[in-house]
Amino acid sequence: MRNLSVLVLLVLVGTGLCCENPSVQSSYYTSTNQKLGKDAAFIVELTVNCKNNVQDLMLYADVDGVQYPVTKSPEGNNYQVSWTAKNKKSPAKLYKVKFFDEAGYNALKKAARNSQDAESVFPIFSVDVKHTGMTSGFWISSELMAFTVAGLIFYFVCDERSAVLS
Repeated sequence: MRNLSVLVLLVLVGTGLCCENPSVQSSYYTSTNQKLGKDAAFIVELTVNCKNNVQDLMLYADVDGVQYPVTKSPEGNNYQVSWTAKNKKSPAKLYKVKFFDEAGYNALKKAARNSQDAESVFPIFSVDVKHTGMTSGFWISSELMAFTVAGLIFYFVCDERSAVLS
């Protein structure tokens, strides 16, 4: 009898933590200015609503074979994942961010440990992130441009002043 109650409890807990048919609204940000840092920053924010109203879903993200933990906001079903990559290793392309629950994440780790294909593990959903690449900005800094314009104005004012005084 005790084994039966433990089994029923495990089944109820197990089915309650699985997100069925998730609807996802996402937004993302990628850094594009190479002068601000050596790494490109990626931030994905999303809201996940499950058909079976699962709360406190533990999620993990996979980007190009690297896994990251996903943080959950205290209010609502809002989640966020962020990561950085070297500028040279983050070309302009469409990144597919795959999201896994705990069971999927464990299966992904097991597949990597057993040298199996990670593509055999299916995510519960995925989000596409378009990174436009890193730009170095203007060739001339804004401070130098302002200094040059101020210098030209000063030259013309002094030239007009000397013409008026003579």
